[in-house]
Order: sequence, then structure tokens, then C-alpha cells
Amino acid sequence: MTFDSETKELAAGLVRIVRMHDRATAVHLDATATLARRIASAMELPIEMVMTIELAARLHDIGKVGVHRDVLQKNGPLSVMEWNAMRQHTDIGAGALLDTPKLAFVAPIVRAHHERMDGLGYPDRLRGEEIPLEARVVAVADAFHAMTTARWYRPAMLPNDALEILAVNAGPQFDPDVVGAALTLLNYGRRAQRAIA
Repeated sequence: MTFDSETKELAAGLVRIVRMHDRATAVHLDATATLARRIASAMELPIEMVMTIELAARLHDIGKVGVHRDVLQKNGPLSVMEWNAMRQHTDIGAGALLDTPKLAFVAPIVRAHHERMDGLGYPDRLRGEEIPLEARVVAVADAFHAMTTARWYRPAMLPNDALEILAVNAGPQFDPDVVGAALTLLNYGRRAQRAIA
């Protein structure tokens, strides 16, 4: 794995493509990358793993360029067919990264960021430690930012409410160690609002 200027430019180029397709997704990528890096650092993971997590988080939703804007920006809940289309973004994103040699090492993380600890996630129904640790960190950062950001069909959730959801779902959905680090980092109950500013 490398983190040279070419790798960073390739990643930035992919994010620019996402921004042209759906600006909100590109904003989400940047915010998720920042939060994922902070969580990984709080977990005292090795620096190379922290950098890998940040890069994977920056690219975790690039597959949404393969999802029609009408689905991404729908003002309401998705139908079963639309939800199935949305779920393809993990495959699309991982495939694009596998085709980019400098970024291929983050493809498994991007593919696995919607897996769940209980095995009920997608696309491969991985369970527990079958899910790469990097993907488990990205999943928590992704979920927190998604919940605390207004969507076409709902307002933003308050940070403390989002943290409560992470805490309740630690175990079945999210890695409890990652959630614990996120709760500590975001100072659950006091300074969560400032953490996402």
C-alpha cells in the first residue's frame, strides 16, 4: 500500500467525479474521512492503518456514481427496487478501486463498510472479525455523519441522539470497541455538537 502523491491525486479525482454526480455524497465522503481518521487515532491504531482508514472512508461511497440521481436524491423512503439499486454501490465502488492498482488495497474495505457484526449486512454477510477492522471503523463514522446530516427526506438528527443509536447498536451492527472510541472521542453527553462542526 502506498500513500504517495499519485495515490492521493487518484483518490481526489474519484471524489471530484462523485461531486459532479451528487454533491451531497462528496461532502459526506470528506466528513466521513475526517471522522474515521479521528476515531482510528483515538483507538491508537498504527499510523499506516489510520491512513488506510482515512483513504477508504474518503472513497467508501464512490460507487454511488453508478446509482441514478433520482434514487440518491429521492424525497422519501426508497422502494425495494430502489433500495436494491442503492445497495449495489459497495460492489461498484470496490470494482472501480480494483481496476485502479494504486487504490486496489482499499477495495475490500469499501466493499465491506455496510457489513454488520451479526452477519446481517451486505454484500457478503460477513460477521464479526470477518469484517476488516478498517471497514468497521468506516461504518461507525459513516453512520454517525449520515444520521447527523439532513437528507432529502428527513432532517438531521441531533449528535447525542445519533451517538445513542450507535451505543444501542454496538454489538449487533457496529463493533463495540469502535463505538466506544467514537463515544469517547465525541464526548458523548457534552460536546458532541462541536465534534461534527
